[in-house]
Amino acid sequence: MDKPRTRGISLGRILGARIVLMPSTLVMALILAAFYGTGSDGLNRQGFAIGLSVALLLFVSVFLHELAHTAAARAFGREVEEIVLTFFGGHTQFRSRDPKPFEIGVIAASGPLANAVIGVVALAAAGAIDGTPGRIVHYAGVLNLILAAFNALPGTPLDGGRVVNAIVWGATGDQWKGHRWAAQGGRIVAIGVIVLAVGIPLVNGTGVDLLAAVWAMFLFSVIWPAAGAELRAATVLGRRQGVSALSLAVPAVGVTFDATVAQARELASAARATEVVVLAADGQAAGHFPVALTEAVPEELRATTSLMSVTMPIVRGAAIPGAATGEDLVEAVVPWFGRTDVVVVTDRDGMPVGIAHLDKVRDALS
Repeated sequence: MDKPRTRGISLGRILGARIVLMPSTLVMALILAAFYGTGSDGLNRQGFAIGLSVALLLFVSVFLHELAHTAAARAFGREVEEIVLTFFGGHTQFRSRDPKPFEIGVIAASGPLANAVIGVVALAAAGAIDGTPGRIVHYAGVLNLILAAFNALPGTPLDGGRVVNAIVWGATGDQWKGHRWAAQGGRIVAIGVIVLAVGIPLVNGTGVDLLAAVWAMFLFSVIWPAAGAELRAATVLGRRQGVSALSLAVPAVGVTFDATVAQARELASAARATEVVVLAADGQAAGHFPVALTEAVPEELRATTSLMSVTMPIVRGAAIPGAATGEDLVEAVVPWFGRTDVVVVTDRDGMPVGIAHLDKVRDALS
């Protein structure tokens, strides 16, 4: 299912991706312009112009950072939907169906790498440019190196966190373990930001810089919740990944509708099944019943009693593959919630091998 488009100012397309500028980004540009344009003598027109230039260069750098993600994703054949520039940075939205750890790692690392290259080139160029332009280019170089270093920190939601995820996933084969490590790294980064900006100055008795403390709290308020959300999601999804439809089902055997109770009991005994799935003339599941239910039929009548006397109906088509796990299991079973109490679990050939009760499935997946 396609995600809804981000609302914002559309700036066209590049490499197939829609570029979206959030209105709050313009406010941020003015704030940065005022900050960088304020000197010891206060804010003046020239200082504001320099600050605005630095702010614009910063957002160009953020755009190039996201463009690097886009180019890397396209190199792996991924379709990129959007590049969104936001109040505190940006993000690239691409289709990640069937992701591979190497791809995820390379795509994540491309952004900080692009900023590092831009920063080094800008600082080298600044030395050859005189006056105010050189000063602006120098600021741009420093900001790009800061962007590269910060985004490379090993925790969610930063690019370095995605690299950690890719490395752990690739080394262990456990995708959700990678997410958990990245989330824990994000929590460490969030705490580290506060320690650096507030804790260390307090311990050293040097006093806390108010602006640094505000930025630290802002970053903490972004990083900590994102890391917590990923940790919770990875824990739940990791648990789901270890659950298959077959593991949640009771053993069942398929029996044609024209069989007798005695024949159904014999087939169930041979298959060691505790449930019987009654198959219609076209081979589709039409009903089911526990084998124990047939105990209510007198033994002398079982050879002549049809299955209709013990069968409970099943919603037509209510079947899921026994091998389904994780999100595939969720996608397979969700359409049947509220429509039926049980679903048939099938093997690779589509034959019934189990009956899964949806309340048990819900408990296992929640």
